[in-house]
Amino acid sequence: MSAFNHPIVLTSQTENGEKLQATFLPEKGMNLISYKKGGLEIIDQSTLPLFEERFAGLGALIGPHFHRKKIEVQPKITDESLFPHIARIRAKGITDPFSHGIARYAPWQTTATEHTIKATLSGKDSWNGVPLATLEGQNFKMNFQVNLTPKGLLLDLDIVSDTDSLVGIHYYLHLPKNRGKVISGIQPFYLVQGVENPLPPEWAVDPQHVLTFDLENEADFTLFPYPNAREGKILLDAETYKLMTTYHCQSQENSWQLYHPKGASFVCIEPLSSQNPKYPNLSVSSIRISLEII
Repeated sequence: MSAFNHPIVLTSQTENGEKLQATFLPEKGMNLISYKKGGLEIIDQSTLPLFEERFAGLGALIGPHFHRKKIEVQPKITDESLFPHIARIRAKGITDPFSHGIARYAPWQTTATEHTIKATLSGKDSWNGVPLATLEGQNFKMNFQVNLTPKGLLLDLDIVSDTDSLVGIHYYLHLPKNRGKVISGIQPFYLVQGVENPLPPEWAVDPQHVLTFDLENEADFTLFPYPNAREGKILLDAETYKLMTTYHCQSQENSWQLYHPKGASFVCIEPLSSQNPKYPNLSVSSIRISLEII
């Protein structure tokens, strides 16, 4: 791994005495660059080049917007040379300079202890002399609280913004054998590019609405929790380890994105504080996420 400036390293211990360690980079979008249980690393380190190129990969955040804004609503940046990643993504045909929102790019203000981090990001903050509200296209305030407990990572994200927004995570979870399964109770519909569709008949969904998705297949779609519409429980079976992602929202404005390019060494399980991430409905939202390595 490349050397990073000023990481925050949280440590804890399971009830069985195994060491837990989580490393965040507050100066680079509060990215979770490593999450370990004993000698097991679950963040896919092969995605480091994505992080170095354009702040994606490893353990990136989502917010205040999801994916890419349409060209007509992208904010105008007077001097793009202040943000060298923009030229790199332009060369790949990507027009949104801050895909998935400014939160994963900008420096956060943080305080930390051995087990916890409190982080804030505001549209009034500046990055390279430019207010973040200018870069995001609206004013906002985000809070991110992290607690590394004996069971694992507990993440609390919230946002207040001028216009509709959302928060979430986009962690690249390692598949050591390039295969695995994702298992979760889901509603009988899903979104593809923001459009609702019935579940494909070939999917393995049992009578209790539990999906078992084989990661031999590619995925990039939005799913909804069942039976509790405000709580998602998603199990990743990566064969060499299991990860239980549990999230809670105060309202039914929530979903989770499953992203896995075919043959990739990672899968992204992305809890979000919006029912339709491409078209969020709220200017105030929050989500609590726990990540327990089993």
